[in-house]
Amino acid sequence: MTRLLDGDSLLYMTTCACEVDIRWTEDIHTLHLDQGDVKDMLFGILERQEQATGDPDLIMCFTDNPTFRHELHQDYKANRLGKRKPLGYRDIREWMIDTFPSRVIPGLEADDVMGLLATDGSVTNPLMVSPDKDMRTIPGRLLAKEEIEAITLHQADRAWMLQTLTGDTSDNYQGLKGVGPVGAEKILGSAAVLKDMWPKVVAAYQKAGLTINDAIFNARLARILRDGDYDYRAGRVRLWDPTADPSLASNG
Repeated sequence: MTRLLDGDSLLYMTTCACEVDIRWTEDIHTLHLDQGDVKDMLFGILERQEQATGDPDLIMCFTDNPTFRHELHQDYKANRLGKRKPLGYRDIREWMIDTFPSRVIPGLEADDVMGLLATDGSVTNPLMVSPDKDMRTIPGRLLAKEEIEAITLHQADRAWMLQTLTGDTSDNYQGLKGVGPVGAEKILGSAAVLKDMWPKVVAAYQKAGLTINDAIFNARLARILRDGDYDYRAGRVRLWDPTADPSLASNG
């Protein structure tokens, strides 16, 4: 088993947790970080994971900035601009990459790196480890909390289509305005495979006065990359195209 770890999430969580605010006087505060505390916390997390899974093998996955989604959508994650990174963030990131087996792929987010490695057959018995709901759009095994989930292709496609409808406020793309998780489930109804779900998504966009291109735009932003979605030789993403997706061929 090889754990595919969301390095971004681990990095942010541990550096935030180890910041210490000292109040020297009524008016004077300072904030500091002991990087040793962060490293100890990281080693502790990894040790507990190893005990739970019974295997020491892991790959840390990190984001490369900017990403292809920033090229698709100029306001992608613009709501995060100006927000302070935790103390030691960049130094600990470099240390993690130097210390653990790690992957950074040009133009991709950590989620995409995990999605590719989980589906392209290059990693032995992969297990994605991430608290991010987006990883449920990838078929495979996911450790999000304390139990391992087995996500089928159809379950992953449904999660992806739900995200295409709802958008993601944390990543600053809208989806279909006014449609939340309950409404998205209602739109998809009993559709169980992508060739049945996609027409329902397109119809919902068109009913709202939008076009199939709007649906495709949001589907591309919502899609965490899978095997075949990245051209390693050219160093670029193969954007999802419903006209070229074999699972939609019967719909023309």
